[in-house]
Amino acid sequence: MLLPQTSVRTDFSSLISDDAWSFREVKRPETNYISHSYHRYPAKFIPQIVNRLILNFTDQGDLVLDPFGGCGTTLVESKVLGRKSIGFDINPVAKLITETKITPIKPISLDNYLNKFINTYNQQKSKDISIVHSNRINYWFDPSVQTQLDRIFLSINRIKDHKVKRFFLCAFSHVLKNCSRWLMKSIKPQVDPNKIPPDILKTFLIHIHHMMVKNLEFYELLKSSGNLKTQTNMKLRDSTKRFPLKNNSIDLIITSPPYVTSYEYADLHQLILLWLGDDPVSYSRWNKYAREYQSFKGKFVGTKLAEHNNYDQSLGSTANYIISQLPNNRKYAKSVAKYFSDTKKSIAQMYQVLKPGRKVCIIIGNTTLSGTEIKNAEVTAEQMQEAGFIIKNVIKRELSNKMITSWRDKISGRFTNTDSAQKMRVYEHEFVIIGEKPLLPN
Repeated sequence: MLLPQTSVRTDFSSLISDDAWSFREVKRPETNYISHSYHRYPAKFIPQIVNRLILNFTDQGDLVLDPFGGCGTTLVESKVLGRKSIGFDINPVAKLITETKITPIKPISLDNYLNKFINTYNQQKSKDISIVHSNRINYWFDPSVQTQLDRIFLSINRIKDHKVKRFFLCAFSHVLKNCSRWLMKSIKPQVDPNKIPPDILKTFLIHIHHMMVKNLEFYELLKSSGNLKTQTNMKLRDSTKRFPLKNNSIDLIITSPPYVTSYEYADLHQLILLWLGDDPVSYSRWNKYAREYQSFKGKFVGTKLAEHNNYDQSLGSTANYIISQLPNNRKYAKSVAKYFSDTKKSIAQMYQVLKPGRKVCIIIGNTTLSGTEIKNAEVTAEQMQEAGFIIKNVIKRELSNKMITSWRDKISGRFTNTDSAQKMRVYEHEFVIIGEKPLLPN
């Protein structure tokens, strides 16, 4: 539905859902085709949305940007369609996952390396394991589980080909939660005291075989379309800072920023970060992230740990109103102000790098925090306009497939489950906000 320009800055609740963008007919296996199912990742958008936007707004060989790259859905779909792409994310785990997902590997090579991995694993002895783990790893994993995971990890480290090694590390990262004391249904760090660890090696091998099947599918698809060598790149970047791109160089931007205080991405991905951090010789950068874990968490856009001590009135009227409704004593107002400040900076950078006449597509939903409606979508549209974009379309879509928790507590605003008497449904819909950078005057 095309919005009149005068209503863009106010309220999207009256919009009618566009059934063509709900993708109700798309089944879960279709959203997890090729490399999309390599690794769990919260709140990721389905590839069908990205695919349609790329087809609508680009041509073969165009350059697509996702400044909040996450697990790489935009980059994978760009490669499938023969579009060059680049993504940014501040999270090194996101970079690891994305680089694995966008890199097809010759299937015969993976077969050979799997056989070598199994031989190396079988030759590993417990007495040869010398990794000293941090207290946080000791908290999450039983000693016997640690020993088995160490054998897998050390066997992976013996792999010489860095792309194959990364492929195996991605699989290792994915199974860590299964093998830990972490409550599987929880999207926050929470111990399950009754959890029984699975067969560790079997769990890893099942997932690596799954990834190999998906890699074969990905490799053959790209080979048949001639897109095996289509350029795509994921960079570790803070997207609130200046983008390392030339002005007017991007043909299309597709992104979905984190929702304010919805997910603590650093917490959710801490297991692989901490595990790699325990090996400072092979993974010195990860060791630095692990040592500076608390300050590292505070750098994420949308984190509740962030504070905005220099808040002013430049965030837009909708953002200012929302902030004024939040209780300062719970630090919500400061963290939401910081979130809107970060999105404003990022949108300004998007405007700089996008070519005139080309589109930016921001996929975002609204939520509730401490009883206050957080109109992320309306604030985003307003900030896009203030940056110079013309809002061409706002699509409201029903969330029938998005991988996101659907319930919050009415009072605290925290995620909860369907058994809670205080539950309320959130994320029933999200919005695809499509803006255009005006053409330069003649």
